Amino acid sequence: MQTIGVHAALLGVVMLVGLCGTANAGAGAGAGVERLSGQFSQCRQMAKGAVEHSACLADEAQRQDERLNQLYRQLQASLQGKPRSRLVAAQRAWLTSRERDGALDSTLGEAGQIGNLQGGLDDLLRVAARGDQLQAWLDRLE
Repeated sequence: MQTIGVHAALLGVVMLVGLCGTANAGAGAGAGVERLSGQFSQCRQMAKGAVEHSACLADEAQRQDERLNQLYRQLQASLQGKPRSRLVAAQRAWLTSRERDGALDSTLGEAGQIGNLQGGLDDLLRVAARGDQLQAWLDRLE
């Protein structure tokens, strides 16, 4: 019985690696996630098992969160009045949407390590895509 669980976990890790590769490969084709780091790509290629993949996701999530916060602060500082108020409202709405999407992922996703890895990847991709969107708005202002 435990052997089946190990095989399922390994299959899930292989699927996660494939999904991460797809996320990076598709970025140039308009996937919306252009800035997943090279460190993340290297980490996931070297990772052996769910624990190491989870560490890769956690490290990249921190990088993407820092990037998102920096871009948001830059954009907010570039705007005044109504555009700035709209940015704040849009960011609050995005945060609510992110939370709801995460709750839905948890409800629909697989339990255990694989579900946790997939949920982490899904959230990472949401944050990276939002960072890309904020970057695009900043680029328009320049």
